[in-house]
Amino acid sequence: MEVAASAGGGGGAKTPDEVIAKHCNACHGTGLLGAPKIGDAADWGKRAKEQGGIDGLLAKAISGINSMPPKGTCADCSDDELKGAIHKMSGL
Repeated sequence: MEVAASAGGGGGAKTPDEVIAKHCNACHGTGLLGAPKIGDAADWGKRAKEQGGIDGLLAKAISGINSMPPKGTCADCSDDELKGAIHKMSGL
């Protein structure tokens, strides 16, 4: 895919910043529809505690939750790429 090739430098893994910029920021940048905001460690921490830690957050990101579609619109993101984005956004 051309997106992966340009974003990942030759089809390599997407960085957390690339995933966030393209797929997460629209909602998590502003808290749209109740999404936890990027950098709001308290909100992310509360959700992590309720969902079973970072792996629980990842599971919800993969399956989708509330208004967030599965994989947050990044259908071609690997679990590791999503987990990296969650780490970066949450500070966990």
